[in-house]
Amino acid sequence: MKKYIYFAANIFMLFSLGSCENQLDQLPLSQATAENFYATPGDFAQARNATYSWAFHGANEYGYANRVLNLSETRSDNLYATTTASREWEGINSFYTSISSNSYVKEAYVSNYKAIFYANQLLEKLVEKGNVIPLPADRVIMAAEAHFLRAFCYFDLIRWFGRVPLIDKTVTAQESAQIGRTPVAEIYNLILSDLQIAITDLPPSYLAADYGRVNRFAAKAFLGLVYMTRSSPTYGIDGSTLGLNEWAKAYQQLNDVKGSGQYAFGTDYATIFTTEGLTNKENVLTIPYTSGNDVGGNFVIEVGYEPYFTSIGLSAQGSLEARPISTGLVSSFAATDKRKIFGIATSYTASGLAYTLPVFKKYIDKTRYGLSRTDWGIDFMVLRYTDVLMMMAECTLHGGGGTQADVDAIMNQVRTRAGIPANATNTTLAQLFDERRKEFFSEGTRWFDLIRSGNALTIMNNWKTLEDTQKKILTIDKNSLLYPIPLQERLAAPGLYDQNPGYD
Repeated sequence: MKKYIYFAANIFMLFSLGSCENQLDQLPLSQATAENFYATPGDFAQARNATYSWAFHGANEYGYANRVLNLSETRSDNLYATTTASREWEGINSFYTSISSNSYVKEAYVSNYKAIFYANQLLEKLVEKGNVIPLPADRVIMAAEAHFLRAFCYFDLIRWFGRVPLIDKTVTAQESAQIGRTPVAEIYNLILSDLQIAITDLPPSYLAADYGRVNRFAAKAFLGLVYMTRSSPTYGIDGSTLGLNEWAKAYQQLNDVKGSGQYAFGTDYATIFTTEGLTNKENVLTIPYTSGNDVGGNFVIEVGYEPYFTSIGLSAQGSLEARPISTGLVSSFAATDKRKIFGIATSYTASGLAYTLPVFKKYIDKTRYGLSRTDWGIDFMVLRYTDVLMMMAECTLHGGGGTQADVDAIMNQVRTRAGIPANATNTTLAQLFDERRKEFFSEGTRWFDLIRSGNALTIMNNWKTLEDTQKKILTIDKNSLLYPIPLQERLAAPGLYDQNPGYD
């Protein structure tokens, strides 16, 4: 079984460093505990590992991968996820305005701020006591990792919630109770500063034993995405899109990733999701999971379906209700498209019954199943090389660099691998986003792609008209593009936070 840098750490260590039920509980360690803990290089390594774990893995087996499948994929036009048993995802997919207590929404807020707390503390302790780490270069890299992870979490927060409190140091509960929501532009200042530090100080690569630690080019790819998001239409809301023209900045960062020579376009679609570690040259920014000690992940079951798991010989996974794939997505594929054939189950047999309800299976690999449904040893790709290339094409179509011929070549490269005609010419943004939908389904990117396209409301309302045969989808307007500030945060300091418009 895989044993990578931060996921081999004792899970209980995450809680021994301090706990917080919500963002307002930003208490640092007691001075005695902090002094006793940050005493050896191993202590610092464990603190770094805890920061990674909260940023990527969240609480227990639920982490970033689960989050984007619930809050991005399920929110988008890729699924029509109404339920008969009032599952929590229904409020996400049906655009309820009463989801400020939804556990998925709460988790996105709490886990990110937990990771930010650890990143802030680690950065402070590196200044205060970092000389216990013998090699100065190790201290610099560790600080760069903390800067990246803090930027990663703040970017995640503003994409879900827009304005959030900016906390860039450890503070007491009393101090945090005075910190209101910060304008997105100010939060971006910290994100950009953190990412520039990370890019300067991170190594270009690691050895296999440190697989999963972020390197310079993963940070560059992420910065490219940040610039693209800042450049996208605002929809008239206080969200992460600012309408700036930074496509050239984004293109430059992404082109640096391409020029590094460390990554390669996978020639076989299925192999991208069945090959892990440094061998998989599609991996740019990846969250590893380890199975075998019941500390793996369970993101693969989020959009799965129990009968499909039964059909491949697995016991109960907890996916009692399906999140059916929308008819619009299924019908968009050519019959011969290898992406659909590999990633979508359209017919399967379980317990003697035949099923034809289409469900995602892209990440489901029985050979990497561990001890239980929360112990899958399957890595999640936050950014893969195909994404880098297609984001470069998007920047090109916005005038950020490259040529139309480059865009068409990328599209045809993707289509050739999918086993469909490589006939893209004069590709438009709309066509690029349509291809992205088919390329990255079940990877948690679709909601963000819709927002970046500038056509999120038109596309989602067309989806509602086509798919909502049960008449369960509520109003989809510009307020729907953000999630509500969790109720627990507003109750913790009454009057400190205003709610995002449109929510109870």
